[in-house]
Amino acid sequence: MNSTAVLFVVFLLFAAIEGSPLYNKGRCRCIGSSADFIHLKRIEKFEVIPATPMCQQIEIVVTMKGTAEERCMNPKSKQAQNIISNLLKKRNNTTEAIPKQF
Repeated sequence: MNSTAVLFVVFLLFAAIEGSPLYNKGRCRCIGSSADFIHLKRIEKFEVIPATPMCQQIEIVVTMKGTAEERCMNPKSKQAQNIISNLLKKRNNTTEAIPKQF
């Protein structure tokens, strides 16, 4: 193999590692500004990521419908707090509706 081919293979390996989910492990996903409001009809998935020793902030990652674009949402915004509150209410209602088996 010549040196150009070797450099190309090394570049591909670094690109594959950097793009993998393991590369971001231990770092915050939401760096920089976060949205205070996102139209609810555009949200496909709402994910709350708790604080960890590697990232001391709570993160909210929203996946947009159609584009699958991930956007960060400000966890202190009124909309985010309302969505979390509603999800917790729904979660509590569904667990109460399921009869416990002994």
